[in-house]
Amino acid sequence: MSLKQLFRLLWKNKFRIILPPILVGLGVFMLTRNMTREYESKTIVFTNPTSNRGATDGGVIRMDFYTSNNLFDNLTLLVKSRETIEEASLHLLALHISLPEPDPSVIHNDCWLDLREHIQPSLWQELSVPGDEKETFARVKAHYMREPNSPVEYLLREHRHYAMAKILERLSVARKFSSDMMELSYRTDDPGVCYHTLRLLTTAFMERYSGMKEMENTNSIAYFQSQLDIAQGKLREAEDRLKSFMTENRILNYYEQGKYLDIAKLEHEQDEERSKRLLSGTESNLNEIQEMFENFDKRQVIIQNISALQDEIVVRDMEIQGLQAQNSAGPKITQLEDEIVQLKDQIAADSKELFRNSNSLQGIERETVLEEWLRLKILFEEQKQALDVMQNRKAYLSEKIQEFAPLGAELKKLEREVSVNEDQYLSILHGLNMAYLQKYDLEMSSSQKLIDEPYYPKSPLPSKRMIFIIGGSLATGFFGFSIVILSFFIDRTIKSVPQAEKVTGLKVSGAWIDEWGLSKAIKKDVLYNRLRKQVYNNLGKYLPQQGKKIVLFYSLKPAEGKTFLIRKLVEELTLQNRNIVYWGHSRDTADMPCDTLSYDQQAILYDQRDAYWEERIAQTEKEFILWELPPIEEVPLNYPLINQANVLVMVLDGQRNWKPADERFHESLKEMVKIPHTVWLNRLQSDELEDMNGEIPRDRSFLRAKMKKYLS
Repeated sequence: MSLKQLFRLLWKNKFRIILPPILVGLGVFMLTRNMTREYESKTIVFTNPTSNRGATDGGVIRMDFYTSNNLFDNLTLLVKSRETIEEASLHLLALHISLPEPDPSVIHNDCWLDLREHIQPSLWQELSVPGDEKETFARVKAHYMREPNSPVEYLLREHRHYAMAKILERLSVARKFSSDMMELSYRTDDPGVCYHTLRLLTTAFMERYSGMKEMENTNSIAYFQSQLDIAQGKLREAEDRLKSFMTENRILNYYEQGKYLDIAKLEHEQDEERSKRLLSGTESNLNEIQEMFENFDKRQVIIQNISALQDEIVVRDMEIQGLQAQNSAGPKITQLEDEIVQLKDQIAADSKELFRNSNSLQGIERETVLEEWLRLKILFEEQKQALDVMQNRKAYLSEKIQEFAPLGAELKKLEREVSVNEDQYLSILHGLNMAYLQKYDLEMSSSQKLIDEPYYPKSPLPSKRMIFIIGGSLATGFFGFSIVILSFFIDRTIKSVPQAEKVTGLKVSGAWIDEWGLSKAIKKDVLYNRLRKQVYNNLGKYLPQQGKKIVLFYSLKPAEGKTFLIRKLVEELTLQNRNIVYWGHSRDTADMPCDTLSYDQQAILYDQRDAYWEERIAQTEKEFILWELPPIEEVPLNYPLINQANVLVMVLDGQRNWKPADERFHESLKEMVKIPHTVWLNRLQSDELEDMNGEIPRDRSFLRAKMKKYLS
């Protein structure tokens, strides 16, 4: 939708859009003449929900956005709870009943008299203690709890000042930004009632909240005390089990004793290894000395051998001397000398062996070997006995380690139980101490404080009457505007040239304005003349220059204006001094301003004797033959007859809907038509006609001319 179309649509429906809001505004104005003025009072309470929120073990509870919102939601629900509202309402009622006469600062005279009408004088006398609000409250509450259907119950259920539902409806509770402040506001039609209701609501809320905190703290103390007794019993049992275990297994200090066994075992292993090495060395030395004792007999044999060898040398030396003395030289002496040399060599070898046997390799003389052997023998036996003792000690240590090792796991388990129970006991004891501290803190100070006391409203709230009037008018105007816009989009009428060309698929050759209700400012003669010439010019391009010109008119439905439009075309042709003949139904030819030819029987018109009509056309001396067919949904079509014309014109009412049945019939018709086919729209609105014919000739004011210039 263009801006121009929107402006035309709104201007066309201006009364539908403007009149309903005006009427609604007047109606709201009349209905709100006696609207009650309201008074409002506010108070700000420092709730501090995050105070005293520390964990009972001394830690700090994490406060994030969601936790904080949850706490304030709880406070809001507590303010709006039934018991809080009921308590405040009963206090308010007791305050009013205790008045001997109406006090404008508490309740106006009209409201006080209205209250007396709801309570019988006898009941009023029974409940009222003039000047004593507390005693009156005690009586009112007792009567309310005792009598379920009393006037007091009715007031708390239905009265505008005391009904819990009414109070809750007019009470507003909100958090001030992201602070710990909570704002309570209340509004009603009596300033005194407004002030005292808010004051009593705030008092009831703070008392209930403090009571809940104290009760919560009392429950915490009782819980911690009971848990402390349980934890203490568990700790004692664990300590007794540990004591019995250490006594039975004679454990003074398991970790020191275990450490001592480990060190003793390690030292014993080192001593044993050292003793084994010493024993091995002593045994080796002893064996070596014993080997020396085995060489003593061998030494005597060597001495005897040396003596024998010396004797043989002496014998051979004497033989040599004898031979020399005989002065006999020869091989015998040489042989004897050789034998003496061999015997001396043998003596030298035996002497060396004898020397070797007389002294040890370590340089110990043979005389001290026996003493050394005795010393080593004694040392060997001592070391052997010591090693046997070490083996027994080792077996003892292994036995003690085997016996002591399994005790560690059980001892550790028992110590862990004692440690866990001790930690639990200390934690609960700490929580109990913190609960007592919170109790003392609550007794000394309150976490809630009134930052702004409720105030007495001296002037009523600004009236919302004008808002209601303007809001109702705007809402009605918007609704009317929406209906107009919606009607434009859901409108399925043809109504415009582009829409006609879209639904029919044919070019529009002409259009005629809806003459009913035309403005007097429109220059009708100029407009009609322009429309006639337009359709003539557009149809003329389909007509031959010479000879007869046959124009065939039809419509899909009756009463679409075929005869009316043909008459307009006849008027234009008449002004041009053209010869015209009109062929149509007898009922349509009565006042046609030209020669006419009427037909009544469909059989004559739609029989298959095309030559009949060719003869009639040939016999006609007129230049223009304007041929009107009856509505084609009522009679069958003779396509050979239709195709004899020069142009086929469909007359279409611009204010009717184009239906699927029209679409299907029109498509089948277009398939059979061989001649030029066009559309002549009838009954177009003046705004839509401008898209086809240009600006409508009319007298316009300067303002409208400027607006049209900018919108165009």
